Amino acid sequence: MPNPPIKRHKALRNLSREHHDGLVFALRLQKGVSKKADLQSMEEYATWFWENHLLPHFQLEEERLFPMLKGEYELVSEAIDQHQDLKMLFQIQQKTHADFKRIYELLQKHIRLEERELFNLIQSTLSEQQLAIYEEIHKHQQSCAMWQTPFWS
Repeated sequence: MPNPPIKRHKALRNLSREHHDGLVFALRLQKGVSKKADLQSMEEYATWFWENHLLPHFQLEEERLFPMLKGEYELVSEAIDQHQDLKMLFQIQQKTHADFKRIYELLQKHIRLEERELFNLIQSTLSEQQLAIYEEIHKHQQSCAMWQTPFWS
């Protein structure tokens, strides 16, 4: 029997929606790698997505959400380590298909960690007042524009 959907607190729903966009991005990279798509096209898309979506998302989590936990949590440390690993992968110049594979695999793993484990910890640890404060901080989900050159199709 499949796992039941996780009930997400409304304060974290925009982050979860952004995670969905991250999974779509990872799937597109996966398809591009599978098709041996043009590396320059993949690089342009990956750079755009990193700068406009992933980096601001990571900064919001690290600067505003994670500090609300007020303590050392292994899941938070693991998530931040994955943020740093992804940042290093995105900084590689002239990425290969193998580099893009490492990116999409780590991003999928990272999103699963946050959605299945870390957000549950956050929901059970933070008070309703703290969650309301975070909800006010992250009122709007980043919108994910369409890309003009879909190398993945």
